[in-house]
Amino acid sequence: MESTKERAVLGCERPIALITGASSGLGEEYAWQLAATGYDLLLVARREGELRRLQTEIESAYGIRCEPFPCDLADTISLARLEERIGQLENLEFLINNAGFGADSTFPDADLDLMTAMIQVHCTATMRISGAGMRVMRARKKGYIINVSSIAAFLYGTGVAQYSATKAYVLAFTRSIACDARRHGIHVQALCPGFIHTGFHTTETMRGFDKSKTPGISWLSPEFVVRKSLASVRGKNPPAVYVPSLRHKLAAMIFNAPFADPLIRLLAVRRAVARKNAEKQESERKA
Repeated sequence: MESTKERAVLGCERPIALITGASSGLGEEYAWQLAATGYDLLLVARREGELRRLQTEIESAYGIRCEPFPCDLADTISLARLEERIGQLENLEFLINNAGFGADSTFPDADLDLMTAMIQVHCTATMRISGAGMRVMRARKKGYIINVSSIAAFLYGTGVAQYSATKAYVLAFTRSIACDARRHGIHVQALCPGFIHTGFHTTETMRGFDKSKTPGISWLSPEFVVRKSLASVRGKNPPAVYVPSLRHKLAAMIFNAPFADPLIRLLAVRRAVARKNAEKQESERKA
């Protein structure tokens, strides 16, 4: 838990950026880039050790203050504790709802408790944290909120039912609150990246994902995605929905076209067959 001294000094001299999912990947990159531009940081994630490591590295590099805030956003009590802390951040200027996870599993055989946790983290936590942050920013008449959605919000198919659905919620929710936020001087962005070189696809819940079958051109670096995201939300008349690469923008347009359904179904069938064959081969190998 953070010390009283950390709470006292955070944001006294500099604006504050709050980042969920800050211990690795895209969240950690947001932390580095915002620290480089003079923000104190409230770093939220489950792994306290990784938050402490990041705190030490960033404070040493930039001389700003970091407050580690260990929190499981799938837990109602932990989320309420974070909402309370947000209400104390009078100098909150940036809010990044980045926490999330994938689950490569087919419905209805998926772990439904895991699917429920995904709703809690992607949807409930994003909604509640955005609300808490907007109330603080509204008083200052200034702020930025970035809710990390995904290119998957525009797609559907086998193995991604819950992930695509929850990211579609983030997309629609962010579009809607952008209408309310703008009149209070708050700019809101739904970030919709494609594949990113992070540890996202190597977690236990994504063990069925075969990274080698995704073309290299489909992958983006965290540095590129965050840099483009921040430039867009800080720009003049920033869009509520931002896709950070041309190829992914084209993909989103194609998969939302009227002719796309047969193509998506074909790809889904192919993926299902490939998954079944892979499972069969693995079973035979172990036999």
